[in-house]
Amino acid sequence: MKKILVPTDFSDQASYALEVAVSIARKSGGAEVHLYHVIEVPDYPEITDIIAYRALGSTNVLEEIEKKLAQTAECEQDDDIEVTYSIDFDTPYEKISGKAADGKFDLVVIGSHGRQGIDRLLVGSTTEKVIQHAPCLVLTIKEPVSWFCPSNIVFSSNFYGEIAEGFSGLQDFAVLYDATLHLLKVNTRSHFETTRYSRQLMEGFAEEQKLSNYTINIYNDDSEEEGILHFANDMQADMICIPTHGRTGLSHLIAGSIAESISEHAFRPVLTYKIKPVKIEYGVIGPFRK
Repeated sequence: MKKILVPTDFSDQASYALEVAVSIARKSGGAEVHLYHVIEVPDYPEITDIIAYRALGSTNVLEEIEKKLAQTAECEQDDDIEVTYSIDFDTPYEKISGKAADGKFDLVVIGSHGRQGIDRLLVGSTTEKVIQHAPCLVLTIKEPVSWFCPSNIVFSSNFYGEIAEGFSGLQDFAVLYDATLHLLKVNTRSHFETTRYSRQLMEGFAEEQKLSNYTINIYNDDSEEEGILHFANDMQADMICIPTHGRTGLSHLIAGSIAESISEHAFRPVLTYKIKPVKIEYGVIGPFRK
């Protein structure tokens, strides 16, 4: 990890995320931490919103935000850690995702407020949308972490070929903390595989990725989300990692995303990485590898 981006809205969750980011930076040998605040601009502003937005740039409000960022950065900065900061205007998730891409950040550490119910269905959350759009690893933090040192990481997937893309980032994370990867396949009534078949897939994946410190686990539950959360609780995992296709629009509304759902519901840190949707050839069912 050379560059870590930390979006902040000055909430408690954002402060938890910054503490974790600084801890990771120190563990990485002095990575750069960049604190980033985006002032939201309404997509369809009314006249009152326009007046407030224009006033923001000409009053002390912007200066106060910059002062607060500077103080936060100074408090976290140490001899071996550089904490920089910047302010932007626009839709937060778009700016954060763009900043991560343009700045070639290795990791985004972001706080989550855990938006629930109809509110989440209709408008989602900034964290959820960053997971969908950011090109790099995204680490979601919801609760304070007294000592971030994940020695047991649950990695849940179907273990089909497409998840290998981007997996190296998780491997680097696991190596950094000398963590055990607990490979997890959740079986449900609607998505069932035999234990033998699932184990073959997982062993093949571990061999392809040259994993050495790992376990294989097959867990039955009512849904994949519940299975991941229950398994992580049962074995007291320090972190959950899930790949995501980053669906947006209608496909996201219909199919949803396990990764984003877990990041909103899990109280432990959740690491996600983006993969390309798999292309299924006509007549092919199951894992597809080129």
